[in-house]
Amino acid sequence: MERFEHGGDTYGLEGVIDFSASLNPLGTPVQIVRALKVAAGDFSAYPDPHCRDLTAALAAAEEVPAEQIVVTAGATDAFERIATAFAPHKALVCTPCYSGYEQALAKLHTRVVHHSLVAREDFDLTERFIDYIEPDIDMVFLCSPNNPTGRTISRELLVKVLRAAARWGTWVVLDECYLDFTHEHSAVSLLDRYPQLIVVKSFTKTYAMAGIRVGWCVCGSPDAARRLRDVGMPWIVATPSQVAGLAALDVPGYIDLTKEYVDAERDHLETALRELGMFVVPSHANFILFQSPVALYEPLLERGFVIRRCENFRGLDGSWSRIAVRTADENKGLIAAIKEVRTR
Repeated sequence: MERFEHGGDTYGLEGVIDFSASLNPLGTPVQIVRALKVAAGDFSAYPDPHCRDLTAALAAAEEVPAEQIVVTAGATDAFERIATAFAPHKALVCTPCYSGYEQALAKLHTRVVHHSLVAREDFDLTERFIDYIEPDIDMVFLCSPNNPTGRTISRELLVKVLRAAARWGTWVVLDECYLDFTHEHSAVSLLDRYPQLIVVKSFTKTYAMAGIRVGWCVCGSPDAARRLRDVGMPWIVATPSQVAGLAALDVPGYIDLTKEYVDAERDHLETALRELGMFVVPSHANFILFQSPVALYEPLLERGFVIRRCENFRGLDGSWSRIAVRTADENKGLIAAIKEVRTR
């Protein structure tokens, strides 16, 4: 069987701690679990094809008209819809970044232009990126914080990118799936000024709901949202997903508690990794990208820890790994295992 290139595939591995999938270390809120249990007795009907209740709740949360919200079966479904709906001939992506953008574009045989982020600059997006937005670029994909680097895009630079894209009528797709782990503000507030912006979000990471596929797009216009809805499969967002999304929006204080916990544990992990001789990219997210002078994946797997190998990210090689921020005890266990591998 071919290796699954994303994190989170621990099926068939017994008793391992999964640092390859970057989910909320606080786990799925109990309110979501309860809501699913209550709804479990009534799954005989088809799901609401328009996700009416969840769309209305998301519109209220985002403070935009419901006509600009599109509920999706996770962020990957969103990227597939965006590529299909707008069928770009030429698109611009950064490297390294999430491979799902290119996978969606490959089905349309879109020509992809790559802008390489630089390790010595902590893989930050810079104004050099704007020079790549030429008249024939139909679509730009960005991610803040970026996966796998964990770096955010400053509001000032994002506005400059949006201005450059608006000049040529270029669509900008901004992946904010990890934004809730940071202290940055969403770009949704920019939609009024830049209607060709599409912001993609997901419940998966923030609420540790990877097994329940649900996300959403916030579009700059009702027409863009309609196009995304039109290319979606019927009933693609299951009833449990809609129930879980509604419950997630009603969990008080969870995101603030998450940020506080992740900030502290990420700092501990970054410090420990540097002390072990790793090159660490300072992260704003709930995961850390680092470069190791020794091989880690197999030795750590033997010790019960699964990390994310990064050689399949364009622009990285086998010396790079990504780890999630997990609970304090699990993080200490991983660092102890890395220390053992490093000093053997």
